[in-house]
Amino acid sequence: MTIRKTDNLLRGDRTPAYVTRETGAAELLVSPATWDQWVKDGRLPPPSPSFPLGTPRWRWEDVDRRLRGTDTAAPVVDAMQWAASFGKKKGKRSGAA
Repeated sequence: MTIRKTDNLLRGDRTPAYVTRETGAAELLVSPATWDQWVKDGRLPPPSPSFPLGTPRWRWEDVDRRLRGTDTAAPVVDAMQWAASFGKKKGKRSGAA
């Protein structure tokens, strides 16, 4: 069964971070069978490995990136490292008195 984006009243117009094949297919306005074929052909990424095989989910950011043709992931920022360096000046000190 194809789920239409407008039929899902719980999330409104927001695409969830992780989608099922039905939700992803509805978002792209294709059938779940087409979604499966695109995954098989490599047009879409494989499901996220953090979900069980019985309930596959795709990270929408990865799907969108693959469809745009920019497969490189955005750099990951370590929040603790960023917080520890917050307020520190960059570069070397020159001629400290």
